[in-house]
Amino acid sequence: MFRGLYTATSGMMSQNRYQQVLTNNLANASTPGFKTDDSAVRSFPDQLIKAQNANQPAPIGHLSTGVYLQEAIPSFLQGPIRETGNATDFALLDEKLAADPETGERGHLLFAVETADGDVRYTRNGQFTVDAQGFLATSFGQRVLGDNLQPLQVGDSEFSADDSGAITREDGTVAGNLWIGVTEDAGQLVKQGHNLLAWEGDPDDAPALAADGERYAQQGFIEQSNVDLTRTMTDMMTAYRGFESNQKVIQAYDRSMEKAVNEIGRV
Repeated sequence: MFRGLYTATSGMMSQNRYQQVLTNNLANASTPGFKTDDSAVRSFPDQLIKAQNANQPAPIGHLSTGVYLQEAIPSFLQGPIRETGNATDFALLDEKLAADPETGERGHLLFAVETADGDVRYTRNGQFTVDAQGFLATSFGQRVLGDNLQPLQVGDSEFSADDSGAITREDGTVAGNLWIGVTEDAGQLVKQGHNLLAWEGDPDDAPALAADGERYAQQGFIEQSNVDLTRTMTDMMTAYRGFESNQKVIQAYDRSMEKAVNEIGRV
């Protein structure tokens, strides 16, 4: 009698979680370099039910134990590139990477930043600024690293950079080169807030410095979020309808139980 109740409840929980993922995507639609989260709903394994009051347990049937929402997985598709004209903005161009001859897939480029704890994290958000000490930094204060994995001191925002990430200060001195890394397995990158990514895979396979001299960066441009607003709004409506349908199933079960208690019991 209550089999569907549990299934509908798990359906509501998964649709609620899905709505949260979509809401987060929508909220970051204008965040530079943000990567939309994809997710998938999967079912728990079915269970076989057997009668327990018989001499020989007899199978009754299968019991579905509902569904759950698999973890959100970032999509690393390149977002649109927008010109800003700001010297401190940089966009990474994945299409400049050579495609794998066997799979036809390209890797993904990343900037490296240093957290307050001294750890290295990655980001696609190239909307940088210059902090009070003259270091290139993110809008949340993490310093941007050069190809020697040290913070880049550019002095002020009047610097220039070529497409390989080599930075020259206004007085003509060389500040260094942006660390521009590449990974073939972006699925091992996990979001950690503030548009930062941490590597959760084998340390030997962590993003590595891209080949010297390649033109992967574009100063004065930023990569916009790759959130598809139309698709996100459609998915939100679908999730809402799914939640509503499961809610009606539970209400039907509630009315059935009410009849069983208040009416059948009096017969």
